[in-house]
Amino acid sequence: MPPDTLIRMTHPHDQLAQQVTQALRDADPDTLITTLHHHQLLQGTPAQHISNLKPILHAAHRDHLSLLRPPPDFHPWLHTILATNLDGSSAKPNTRNARISTLRALYKALRRLALLTGDPLIDFQNATAERADDPLPTRDDLDRLLKVAHKDPALHAAILLLWHHALPSSILLRLKWSAFTPDEGTLLRGDLITPLTPQTEAALTRLHQRAGYDPLYPDTHGRTEDLRMFPYDTQDALRLRLRQVTRDHDLPFIPPGQIRRAALRDHPGTPQTLGYTRDKDYREALRHAQALADSSTSQQPQ
Repeated sequence: MPPDTLIRMTHPHDQLAQQVTQALRDADPDTLITTLHHHQLLQGTPAQHISNLKPILHAAHRDHLSLLRPPPDFHPWLHTILATNLDGSSAKPNTRNARISTLRALYKALRRLALLTGDPLIDFQNATAERADDPLPTRDDLDRLLKVAHKDPALHAAILLLWHHALPSSILLRLKWSAFTPDEGTLLRGDLITPLTPQTEAALTRLHQRAGYDPLYPDTHGRTEDLRMFPYDTQDALRLRLRQVTRDHDLPFIPPGQIRRAALRDHPGTPQTLGYTRDKDYREALRHAQALADSSTSQQPQ
C-alpha cells in the first residue's frame, strides 16, 4: 500500500490519543480496549476484544512492527499471525475472522482519534468460514480435485490424508517422515498406528522418494526422519495451494476442513484408519456423517 495513505498524527495535548498510542507500543490489550470502550470508541464485549487482539499485539511487539504504520508486507504477515494461537495451535477460520473484525474496529477507533488516516485493512481477505452445517462436497468434486492435484505430489498426498483418513490439517502440517513406516504402510498419528489406504500409501511413498528415500536402500529412511512431510508452514498456505489448483482447473474451491469432513461419508474404513481410539466415538461420528450426507443430498436440486 502507498506509504502516504497512512499518516501518523501525534497530538501532545490529547491525553486519550497518547494513552492509546502507549498501549499499542506496550502491546497492552487490556489498557487499549478498556480505554477505547470507556470513551465509547469501541462497541462490543471488552473481554472478547482483548482476547482477539492479544495474539496480534503480541506478534507485533515481538516483530517490532507498528500497527499505526504497518509495512508493505503487512497483509501476508497478518495472515500468518491470525492462523496461529498463542499456544502454537492452529486457529479456526471463525476465530481468525473474529480477530480481524476486532482489528477493523480498532482501526476505525484510531481514525476517529486522528492517529492515522486510511485503512490498513483495505483488500484484506477474511478466511472462508467453515460451518458444521455446510453441505459436504460431492464425491465427484473430490475425485476431480484429486486427479488435477496429481501433478503436485505434496498436495496430492495431503488431500488423501484429509479425505481417506480424516487427518486434521493442523496435525498434517506437523508430520515428519519418522511417522511413516514404508514397509508396513502405516502412519503414526498421536498414540495410534493408522493403516493407510493403498492410494494414500502410494502417494506418500512417491513424496517420500522425492525427499530422499529409496525403497531399495531401507537405511535411507533414517536420513529423512527429521524432515517435514509437507511444505506448508501454515493452514493458510495449504488453503492457498488448494485455491490455486481449483481456480486453475475451474473446480469449486474445497477447504481442507470440508475435505476432512467427507472422510466418514466416503471412506468410513475402521476406527484406526480414521484416527479413533474408541469404537463409541467412531460410531457417533459415523452417525453424524450420515446425517450430513443426508442433508447434503436433500439440498441438491431434483
